[in-house]
Amino acid sequence: MPDTTASEAQQFKGYTLGEGVKDGLPIGLGYLSVSFTFGILAVSKGLSWLQASIISLTNVTSAGQVAGLNIMVTAGGILAMIISQIVINLRYSLMGIALSQKADKTMTPLLRIILAFAITDEIFGVAVSKKYEFGARYFFGLTILPIIGWVAGTAVGAVLGRIFPDFLTNALAIGIYGMFVSIVMPKAKHDKVILTGSLMACIISSLFFFSPFLAKYISQGFAIIIAAVVSALAAVLIRKKLTGKAGTVTGILAGIILVAIMIFMAPHHETGASSEVVDAVAGKLDNRIFVPLLIAMALTTYLVRMIPFVLFRKKLENPAVKAFFDYIPYTVLSAMTFPAILYATGSYISALIGLAVSLILGYFEKSLLVVAIGTCLASLVSGLVLMYI
Repeated sequence: MPDTTASEAQQFKGYTLGEGVKDGLPIGLGYLSVSFTFGILAVSKGLSWLQASIISLTNVTSAGQVAGLNIMVTAGGILAMIISQIVINLRYSLMGIALSQKADKTMTPLLRIILAFAITDEIFGVAVSKKYEFGARYFFGLTILPIIGWVAGTAVGAVLGRIFPDFLTNALAIGIYGMFVSIVMPKAKHDKVILTGSLMACIISSLFFFSPFLAKYISQGFAIIIAAVVSALAAVLIRKKLTGKAGTVTGILAGIILVAIMIFMAPHHETGASSEVVDAVAGKLDNRIFVPLLIAMALTTYLVRMIPFVLFRKKLENPAVKAFFDYIPYTVLSAMTFPAILYATGSYISALIGLAVSLILGYFEKSLLVVAIGTCLASLVSGLVLMYI
């Protein structure tokens, strides 16, 4: 906690429910916009608007939901779902530990169990930045509008995704990947270790994606897990060597490899959802697949948040372990984004233009919403141009 004088601490009466709601308003508005693209993406892969909304209601996590969605539409299995959600959402465990140390005595074990469901990146950022300890009422108020915004945005996006013409739906579906780029790019710009780890994750993910043998025997969910974990571990092991010129050289070489992949491999690769799992006409994922995977996804995501928030209060001390937790969010998002973003719109060229715009906006550290919208608009405009050429 920040240092405060004894008199200040005595005069402070605690943050109110209303203050929490007020602090959560901008988060809720942001979630309303961003989750719209998840709804679009979900229906583009064959889910109904209700299935998409239930995923958002029970998980409230962007990266985890996209990974879980991919596992669902390819019938990846419960084990793949559980492992993917643990790896992708590891950062919530760290957030839970940090928030546990900042919560006051009104945050009883029972309330921690209940409120842990709403730990997200943005909610964590607001709560942990408060000058004084926060209580259960404030934290509850902080979570109300973000959860409403996340679920409502998903539902609206999913419904409109069935109404919009295909070219518009496809263009909007790339927005979720633009959001991931906006999270990774600013950090990678200033940290060579994160840059190298993220590029390695993209390369390994591409290896699994484009190799016929690996793609046949390893599901997309497990491929993301392997790419993210291997890259994060490699970044931990070589992080001290990447602080100087070696980091720059490594980053350039990795970038060249990715450019080569985009030129020689990506344009000639075809993708498609399994017709045995998704009925694209009916717009509904078979509930025999959907329900068990949804339960596994939601329960795993919740436990990753809840257990540290309830049980752990001591900060991580081991530098290597802490570094791994610092790097894993960025390697996960990178593996999920590339090369999947190249096929998000149904047109390789419009997707490539969208990727380029997201990288540029991310480099200049524009907000998550600006990057997502810019990515969608770039893909939409280029797609319309291509239709009439």
